[in-house]
Amino acid sequence: MSLPNNLKSFYVQWLDEFIERLTPRQEQLNLTYNKAKRNLEDTDDIFYYPQDLKKVKGIGTTIVNRLEKRLEEYCKEINVPVPDKSELVGSPRKRKVTALRINTVDQNDTVRELNENITQTKKRKVKEYIPKKRSGGYGIMLGLLELKAYRRSVTKEDIIQVGQKYISVSMIPNHSTKEFYGAWSSISSLKKHELVLEEGKPRRYTLTEKGVQLAKTLKLADNLVFDTDDKTENPINGDFEDTEVSADLSMLLKSNKVETAEKRDSSFIETTFQNINLSKNPNTGDNDTLNNTSFDAATDSGLSESQRIVRRRFEGISYEIWKSNTFEIYPIIDYREIKSQNDREFFSNAFARKNMKHEIRQLSLGDIVWVAKNKTTGTLCILNTIIERKRLDDLAMSIRDNRFIEQKNRLENSGCNYKYYLIEEIMSSSISNMSEALKTALWSILIYYRFSIIRTSSSEQTVDKLHALHTVLRREYSKKDLLVLFPKSLENQQDYRTSLQRFKLEFSQGTNIECCHTFETFQDIMGKRDMRTVGELTIQILMYVKGVSLEKAVAIQALYPTLNHLLCAYRSCKSNLEAKQLLYMKLGNAPGNKRITKVLSAKIADVFTAD
Repeated sequence: MSLPNNLKSFYVQWLDEFIERLTPRQEQLNLTYNKAKRNLEDTDDIFYYPQDLKKVKGIGTTIVNRLEKRLEEYCKEINVPVPDKSELVGSPRKRKVTALRINTVDQNDTVRELNENITQTKKRKVKEYIPKKRSGGYGIMLGLLELKAYRRSVTKEDIIQVGQKYISVSMIPNHSTKEFYGAWSSISSLKKHELVLEEGKPRRYTLTEKGVQLAKTLKLADNLVFDTDDKTENPINGDFEDTEVSADLSMLLKSNKVETAEKRDSSFIETTFQNINLSKNPNTGDNDTLNNTSFDAATDSGLSESQRIVRRRFEGISYEIWKSNTFEIYPIIDYREIKSQNDREFFSNAFARKNMKHEIRQLSLGDIVWVAKNKTTGTLCILNTIIERKRLDDLAMSIRDNRFIEQKNRLENSGCNYKYYLIEEIMSSSISNMSEALKTALWSILIYYRFSIIRTSSSEQTVDKLHALHTVLRREYSKKDLLVLFPKSLENQQDYRTSLQRFKLEFSQGTNIECCHTFETFQDIMGKRDMRTVGELTIQILMYVKGVSLEKAVAIQALYPTLNHLLCAYRSCKSNLEAKQLLYMKLGNAPGNKRITKVLSAKIADVFTAD
């Protein structure tokens, strides 16, 4: 007995075996092996050695190695010699030939022909990647070199601030001018060619040895001189680590004379916007609104703005203190917030008419946030106010497809004390049968989740409300100092929130200090993440079953941590009836929204027990 000339059917069968042995937790591997199997089935080539399979899309070294071991086991079972890998080059089965050719052409002639072809084939020389002058990759490489990023890691914000002057296009997208992609996207090519290393969360970047050599070559070729060439210290944030000292509130008060807060109302959420003394002339600026008090220029005599920045460390996290008149306040609006498809720039134009500074960007969470920008370093930090804007019909749809609960939980993880739902009560036919659900959602927002609601009847009224809120915020932050966190190793949104709460507990009580993360950290951590835990994926999959809300999915996941646990529980049921009542018996008496009814329990069982 000997092996056939074409082992393709065996390889397909063995891939099936690999797929059957995978657990539900190995979802990604399941997709990979199924893709490899489909591509192999669709190929008409002859396959003998496992190495031949590398030409099939989706089959790499790992799958080939597993198939080699399986081939060895099969050869031992049928008592035939294992194919020798040394015969791979020049093998008659390596060449794409038809079955008729195999039967009619002498194999030795085929071997000789293939050997001649391999000898005559010239290897294509791979061209070394060099970023084009004044391109995004060019600016990033020089920015990293100027920041000495081979000694320490630096943030995206630092790189953009330094590297922008070396390129002719903007590093970041400008959605207001319909520039949806910035030159920063070139970072993916630099990582691919192993010139830049990305690590940590929020993400930080360093040059590899190969990257340092290329960056120095670019600098030398263009006769560039860095501002920091003759300096021993870099002024950009992140280079303070060698001089930082640990300081809690008592040490900070002693060394920097941070003022305690005045006794006043503990919250400005209840401020009535209509009572704010707004200027009657829409063309006047915000400074007129605030009794001619200017927050755009530092007036403290004897101290420069750079001397105001105090850099310290608390519980392993670096932080800075920004004095009240060293930063400016303005909103950032998500670029997807539009009045209509035909009037996409309505909000930007309306704020411009009110002389209200703002930016249009893509936000990872919320529709409108307020930030503070340091006048010395240009660093942005996220303030304590976030708004989720919804039309009434959009709110109804988000309740129907469970987005409402998911968005609410992400807003809670932001750590912002002042969370608003801005609801534009524009009527639509899609909400005609959801009046009760809308009432329940609004009561939940106010009473249970303790969010605030701003209700408007039109986009024009929305602009007026936002301008009024902006006025309140500017007045509030004129009396505050900011403590800005610079964490380096946040794992998830819970770490983001926990670290912020620790700082608030230590520094914010009884002082005029507000603690906040940088805007870059907010963007990096608070988005819908690509990498999720097994528990989060389990909850997400459960919510695809109609009728399973986030609360119900969390309750089920608490009993069955992964889908494998849930599937095993269904398999252990002795009858179909027992399977349909499984979750009802566990959560039938659960409080509130966690309760699973008999009908829903049967529906979930049908989904996870279907053959």
